[in-house]
Amino acid sequence: AGREWRVSAGGFWQVHPGAADVLADAVCAALRPQPGETVLDLFCGAGLFAGVLADRVGESGTVVAVEQDAGAAADARHNLAATPWARVHQGDAATVLASIGLGGADIAVLDPPRTGADRRLIETLCGAGAKGPESASTLRRVAYVSCDPATLARDIGLFCGHGWRLEQLRGFDAFPMTHHVECLAVLVPPAS
Repeated sequence: AGREWRVSAGGFWQVHPGAADVLADAVCAALRPQPGETVLDLFCGAGLFAGVLADRVGESGTVVAVEQDAGAAADARHNLAATPWARVHQGDAATVLASIGLGGADIAVLDPPRTGADRRLIETLCGAGAKGPESASTLRRVAYVSCDPATLARDIGLFCGHGWRLEQLRGFDAFPMTHHVECLAVLVPPAS
């Protein structure tokens, strides 16, 4: 993605050498970030998507990245140091968003582990049970990156249960000669 990334020895990074570039480009194309927008990067790892999206929204924008693993969150802070409009929160994505709210976010990317996203997180992103205007969902698009089609299907079902619609689904052969596939689902809210 046009820069070097620090990833701790125990941290996660895509094993396919072209995956970072391909997935970062695909996420940007799916979300269509605009200067000045607010972005959520949930399960941000070392900050790959937060970094490329921070470049797209620019200094007038905001990127809120959340990562549960302390080492990966430290890597993300290091990797995003040149973009002070990108903040990294360490903690569970659902818990962090319950605490800070959506902050008027326009777009979001999720890249959860194989277990998928927490139901509470999806409900928060969809605006279910929102209390007050600062908690209501203003998201216009969500890009969901997944390495497990089964949990992705489950989570798409949760989004659809709240009126969201699957707009696009792409598969990437990031693990050649195996049955594994990386997927990118693009979800849009009701009335889109």
